[in-house]
Amino acid sequence: MQFKDLTTFKIGGPIKHFFEVKSDEEIIKASQLAKKDNLKIFILGKGSDILVSDREFDGLVIKYTGKNIERTGNKVIAGAGVRWDDLVKFSVEHNLQGLECLSGIPGTVGASPVQNLGAYGQEVKDTLLNLGAFDFKSEKFVNFSSKDCEFGYRESFFKKPENWQKYLITSVTFKLSKYEDTDLSLQNIRDEILRVRGEKLEDPKEVGNAGSFFKNPIVEGHKISAGWLIEKAGWKGKTYKGVGVSSKNALILINKSGKASSSDVYDLSKRIINDVKKKFGVTLEPEVQFITPSGDISPSDVMTSSADLSPRFPRLNEDDIYEE
Repeated sequence: MQFKDLTTFKIGGPIKHFFEVKSDEEIIKASQLAKKDNLKIFILGKGSDILVSDREFDGLVIKYTGKNIERTGNKVIAGAGVRWDDLVKFSVEHNLQGLECLSGIPGTVGASPVQNLGAYGQEVKDTLLNLGAFDFKSEKFVNFSSKDCEFGYRESFFKKPENWQKYLITSVTFKLSKYEDTDLSLQNIRDEILRVRGEKLEDPKEVGNAGSFFKNPIVEGHKISAGWLIEKAGWKGKTYKGVGVSSKNALILINKSGKASSSDVYDLSKRIINDVKKKFGVTLEPEVQFITPSGDISPSDVMTSSADLSPRFPRLNEDDIYEE
């Protein structure tokens, strides 16, 4: 098994130990095996939002596959292995509002709280009520409230280095609201979101990518468009070795050759960061996590953005094509 077969970037080295789990008993068994053999654990969803090293991962990769969805009134409980878009489809079919603008985003339900998934004005934190997880350190199943998740812009408690890969999310509960608009249905909204995404974003089934590679920087309290900065810096559609910048959306780096290495992608991202910093005085920060051979987040030497807000930096609107 190789990471390149399990990630949307289609990049990543061999995996020495791989487990699929879908029950509490299987999770405990995998945890005990890792503890017994002193194996590093890496939790994998659909493999989006990550760039994995081409070197072998010597630890244990765990993929949770529980896919049940239950509804009680306006509450929806989804297993962490459910495809994110299947959950959105379910909510729309039941006329429940709160997730429809997140249609078409790749990944799993379990991964959605980790990066506080968001697009077009909606974020996971807006509707997440609580979640269940397995704590590998205590070897106990625990619950997190929305407050416990410490959500920020594409950030959460689970994405912090000290908590990274320490918890396996098993289920997420969302509190949605009944939709009552008679002029425009939730299905109409979902269809339009899917249409726009199809036009403006790269489909990982067709060309390897991890979604939005960079965060939209916050400058003086305002979110500005990283994609606009990258495009104006001249990078849109450009190629570097086996990787490139999407001609559809400058926020997305693509495995253009299908054979790009992790170092190709990393090198291109650094070139873009340095060029945008030089031209605009804004330091872009990757949204994608760089995963080392040990399964850890690679130490990042990029800082959060800092610059004077001026007319040349447009504020990001909810309908901006670069928002994800």
